[in-house]
Amino acid sequence: MAGIKHYRAFQIEPDGHVFGCINLVCDDEQAKREAASLVLVHRIELWRLDQRIAKFDAPLELAHR
Repeated sequence: MAGIKHYRAFQIEPDGHVFGCINLVCDDEQAKREAASLVLVHRIELWRLDQRIAKFDAPLELAHR
């Protein structure tokens, strides 16, 4: 259980506003995989405490709709 941490995956509108947050409790690599899988139309930013861990952009053809 030592590798288990709390993360937040924020859903970001194209204009930069946060409109949703998904809590993740897992290890580092699983958190990145789960956050990447959340990208449908909006950008996802994965955070742990006050540090951004990763950013996953929406596909370009969907982001401009």
